[in-house]
Amino acid sequence: MATYRYTSYALFAASLLMASCSQEETIGANGGNAGKIEFRASLPLVATRATETKGSILRDFHVSGFTTGETSETPYFLDKEFSKNEATGRYVSTDGTCIWPNNNDILRFLAISPSCSEMRTNGGFTDTDFSFTHSAGHTLSNFRIAHDIASQTDFITAMATGQLLENEETGVELNFKHQLSRIGIKAWGDSKSFDLEIAGVRLGGVGISGDFMFASDPDAAQGGEWQSIGKGNVEYVFRAGDSIVTLDQNEGAPRSAESAVSIMGSNVGEGTGYANTAMLIPASYQAWNLTGNKDNGEDHAEGMYLSVLLRVADTTPYGNYGETIYPYADNAEGMEVVYLAVDKEDGKSVKQRVYSDGENYFTDKAQTVAYDAEANGAQVKAFGWAALPVSDEWKAGYVYTYTLNYSNGVGLIDPLDPRPGEPIISDRVILDVDVEEWKEGATTDVTVPRH
Repeated sequence: MATYRYTSYALFAASLLMASCSQEETIGANGGNAGKIEFRASLPLVATRATETKGSILRDFHVSGFTTGETSETPYFLDKEFSKNEATGRYVSTDGTCIWPNNNDILRFLAISPSCSEMRTNGGFTDTDFSFTHSAGHTLSNFRIAHDIASQTDFITAMATGQLLENEETGVELNFKHQLSRIGIKAWGDSKSFDLEIAGVRLGGVGISGDFMFASDPDAAQGGEWQSIGKGNVEYVFRAGDSIVTLDQNEGAPRSAESAVSIMGSNVGEGTGYANTAMLIPASYQAWNLTGNKDNGEDHAEGMYLSVLLRVADTTPYGNYGETIYPYADNAEGMEVVYLAVDKEDGKSVKQRVYSDGENYFTDKAQTVAYDAEANGAQVKAFGWAALPVSDEWKAGYVYTYTLNYSNGVGLIDPLDPRPGEPIISDRVILDVDVEEWKEGATTDVTVPRH
């Protein structure tokens, strides 16, 4: 561990007919699946959200196969689902075109998981997103990252070659690789001047869209690269089932780097492996430019930043002890304030997000359904965003865990709020990042705990 400071092809009818005829003549010896193309799959043993199926094993993936020639590749089959046969441990397709050609042609295979349709469904995207084309190289275009971190899914790919005589009995091995970076955020604090309550995170100016181009060489180290990366924001605001993270002087509060806790919320993952993390497109990121107008336009939002949804209480002996000093009470300039209804007894368990109209609260943003906090055994707490500039280079298949030390400061007003970059109390928040590979060994079955 290192620590740093801080389309589709249209297959002609004749081609299909010829391929079908030759495939039907194929005779194999793989236990009743005569001639069927089968795969064995491997992946660095990790926790990931590569599928939305129940259980802990990758049940299926989608594969395209190509006949390799001296100067070009011809589609053999495109985007077919291969599912795990529990009896044999192999991955097979029920599609009749997914059998070996009897002339022992070498086939090149490209595999992805989840499928394009699954990724659209998981993230709430449209049919124009996640387009897998093979016309000029093999490209997954219009890839999208879900804005809500809890809705994000991992994206893994594999490439391999195979042919009838060598692989009919043994199966073709697909060695999957993670094509996203994984980001975790922790916090601790030991301030005698203020207490913090944390209820969400935002990653700004990060890669949320792009095109993934498969490598031309099946043995390429990462199997492909990202191009045309689009920047934007992802976030997670605590919701029912989450508990507000408190940084104060009470017993059990995280007051050292060793005791730092995740501030990603319990709904992001299920507490296993690399749970409580965001997944984003790897790239090299410059930090948010605080000057705003000089180099990056007037929106003050160019560059990467990490923002934390929090509320700050004054604990100085000469102040109004316990008074909320952020978000600002008057909010005259209209900064974004997030209201959460939390359990009145413990003051930490989130019941739901609510929306304010003066002293009245509603369950919907349009403010049509009133919310009675008292009747629901809740109290409403206000939170505001506090940001930090961050620069880094994220690589595919790596986990980046940022740890924030709030002992001497809170951060800056968020780039999306009025007066962006203005210090809140103090901007002296120390940020460290631990980097590790997204793996813990290997397995012949792709173990993919769902979370």
